[in-house]
Amino acid sequence: MEDRELIRLLLVRSEQAVTALAQRFGNRLFHTAYNILNSREDAEEAVNDTYLALWNAIPPAQPDPLEGFVHRTGRNIALKKLRYQSAQKRSSQYDVPLEELSAILPGGNLEDTLDARALGQAIDRFLDKLPRQSRILFLRRYWFGDSVTELAKEFSMTENSISVRLSRIRNQLKHYLMKEGFFL
Repeated sequence: MEDRELIRLLLVRSEQAVTALAQRFGNRLFHTAYNILNSREDAEEAVNDTYLALWNAIPPAQPDPLEGFVHRTGRNIALKKLRYQSAQKRSSQYDVPLEELSAILPGGNLEDTLDARALGQAIDRFLDKLPRQSRILFLRRYWFGDSVTELAKEFSMTENSISVRLSRIRNQLKHYLMKEGFFL
């Protein structure tokens, strides 16, 4: 089902919209939530919370493109749930990609950065300049939280090759951010 039709179903409050959302985005939403939360039950709950959040957000929102809006909403819900659950402990496999990135971000992590919006825009510009496969690897690892093992299987590469490639991308990003003035 196309974005326009799915949004129309949400606008008219058709229960069919939730089914269509689940068919189109459910697997990827679950995969991302599971990578962040490391629990099947919590991931399922986060996906259901995502459907509810989308139901409540549309209307008034009419996002274009819908896919980015759906995945950002789902990821944010999973991250909020992780922060709540891990106030006392850290146990998610998603911590590893976050630690990899925090080593190159100013302030140690995104939350410590004063101008997170400007940083996000700079990272977007950096990603636009990358070759398609490198951009996909970066997003799959650091946005969706896919493991190096999963990426190696999907891209028919060794885990070491994926790790080296991600390391090089992170180094390129660090140098790019330095040129953009995000490091003193």
